[in-house]
Formats: sequence, C-alpha cells, structure tokens
Amino acid sequence: MAVQGVRAVDIRRAGWLALVASVLTLGLIAYGSWVRVSGSGLGCPDWPLCEGALVPEIEGATAIEFGHRVYAGVTMLLVAASAAFAFRARTHDRLTSRLLVWALVAILVQAVLGGITVLTELHSMVRLAHLTFSLLTLALLTGGAARALKVRFSPPPDVRRWRALVIAAAFVVLAGGTIVGTGHSAGCPGLPLCDARSGTEAAWVHLVHRVAATALLLALIWTAWQARRVGGWAFWVSVIAALLAAAQFTVGVSAVWLRLPQELRIMHLGLAATVWWIIVAQFSFALLGRTR
Repeated sequence: MAVQGVRAVDIRRAGWLALVASVLTLGLIAYGSWVRVSGSGLGCPDWPLCEGALVPEIEGATAIEFGHRVYAGVTMLLVAASAAFAFRARTHDRLTSRLLVWALVAILVQAVLGGITVLTELHSMVRLAHLTFSLLTLALLTGGAARALKVRFSPPPDVRRWRALVIAAAFVVLAGGTIVGTGHSAGCPGLPLCDARSGTEAAWVHLVHRVAATALLLALIWTAWQARRVGGWAFWVSVIAALLAAAQFTVGVSAVWLRLPQELRIMHLGLAATVWWIIVAQFSFALLGRTR
C-alpha cells in the first residue's frame, strides 16, 4: 500500500507539471509566431549555438530568437520532469505514463525541427512540421494532465462530437500554417472571399482555411447551445471554446482588413492554439467520463 501511495503521488506530480508545461507550450506557440512575424527567425543563424556562442549579445532579432530558445528549453525541462514522474509510476497508470513520455518525445522532435528550420533558412514545410509537433505536444500534455489529475465532468461531454472537433480544429490550424508556409499570408486581401488580386493557389488555400474555420466556429456555437441542457462545467467549457473561436475568427478577419499588422497575426495564432487546447481538453474530459 505504501508503494501504491508513492506512485499515486508521483502521478499527481506528473499531472501538475504537465498542466504547467501545457500552459508554457501555449505561450511558446505564440512566441514562435512573434519570432516569425518580426522577421527574427534567423536572429540566431546557427544551431544549437547562437552566433557561435552559448549566450550571444542580447539585442534586436537575436534577443527575440534567443529568448524563444531559452523559453523552449525551460518548457522542455518541465515536460521531462513530468514524464520522469509518470514513468516512475507507470505500473500505477500506464496510459498517463505513455501520454507524457510521448509528449517528451514530441517536444524533442519539435526542438530538432526548430534547429532544422534555422539550418534550412526557414524552409516552409519544416516550419509547418514544427507547428504540427507543437500542437501534438500540447495535446499529449493536456491529455496526460487531465488523466493524472482525474478531471471529470458530470455529465461528461460527448466523446464522438469532441473527437470530430479535435480533428476539425487541427485541420483549421494546419491549413492556416500552410498559408504561412507557402508564402500566401497576404495573397487574399478580399473579404469574405478572395478577388481578382489573388492568384489561383493563394485563393484556394485561403478558401479552404476560411470555410473550415467558419464551419468549426458554427460547430462550436451549436455544441455550446446544445450543452446548455446539461449545464455544469461541461457547458461552460463548451461556451469558452465557442467564445475563443469567435474571438480568433474576428482577429483573423481584422488582420486581413487591416493588412496583416504584426500584433493581430501573433494574436491569431495564439488564439488558434488556445482553441485547440480547450477542444483537446474537453475531448480528454469526455474520455475520462466514459471510463469512469
């Protein structure tokens, strides 16, 4: 019994660390957007060093990019600590251990992809892969934290609905990442659809992103409306997801209308990652409710 008690404590420690790491990962995604839109991606033109030093001169683009690396390093240490506690208690909760160990693998791959991004001078597809693993890290940390901390809502959210919303949210965020990666951020200045100023490729990628984002927003609003019948935290999380998606949609439209100011572009991705986080969390709560 004493050993089981220690293992249970380790799992809860892993859960709290994973929760903090997920919040930091969310900030890291927004910080990465700041690096990109400020043109600081090559502020450290080499990797893993920065300008050939462990600590470069902290100024301009170098300061922004080096700060991103330090932030990522701190986040990685927290993920590693969470995975270590969970792995030590793997006989007590194997699924939590697997989720958090895979989160550590994902953030390590993300770090390597960040280095490859620099070494390939910001190759668009590598940047998209970097974003993909950022979202995967956030999802694994969120699922691991929810399970380790035994977060359950009553009645639980619908598993199939939130699984579909997870897939839809991933598609919307990665479609937006594809727009950036292909260099078409300013390729569709028209609203609500592209106009004659847009090339064919830019028009298509923007159309897919805008239609998918609109569909996701409507689905989240409808889900929140239906969840009012059951009330409780399941309802309020659904409302938060819908409100954040509406804010993110508004920021995206405003960014196009105002010709892509840096602040709105950073906010757009930050809110998109937050919507993804909330949807993954609600899906995790639904799975926990089903297995209760």
